[in-house]
Amino acid sequence: MKTFAMALMGTAVALAMPIAAHAQSFSTVDSSGSVSGSGSANLEQSVNVTCDVGLSGTVSASTISITSRSVSPGDFLCIAVVPYGTWSAAVVSGDATKIDVTMGANTVANQPCYGTVRGDWDNVNKILSITNKTLPPVDPTHDTCTVHQADIYIPNLDL
Repeated sequence: MKTFAMALMGTAVALAMPIAAHAQSFSTVDSSGSVSGSGSANLEQSVNVTCDVGLSGTVSASTISITSRSVSPGDFLCIAVVPYGTWSAAVVSGDATKIDVTMGANTVANQPCYGTVRGDWDNVNKILSITNKTLPPVDPTHDTCTVHQADIYIPNLDL
């Protein structure tokens, strides 16, 4: 009887313990430790433009250091949009469908914006989507930048 009571108490304690959240981590499909992606981004500050974007970087368990990034014409005015600041990505603890992206752009208005936005990650289709997020201006007297829609295909990334 004593053994049964101890087993019952152990079970009750185990059931009362919170279950730890699964730690999310980045990895590459081919174990290379690097990723590349491309897609488009619809941005607006003073003018709404849709630009082609490309990026590549180095992957660690919790971050991606984006070492190369490019913005090129989709729309003609994209020739005036250039990447700004250091770009990176980070896992969102406990959520394999979200990625925090730190990025910036010097815009058509020559008023750079820079900050961190939360994007949606589709691990099946390997697409990072950022929808209706704002980036603060570097100079607080300037307008914010809005990422209306960005879709970046990163085929080698797993989360």
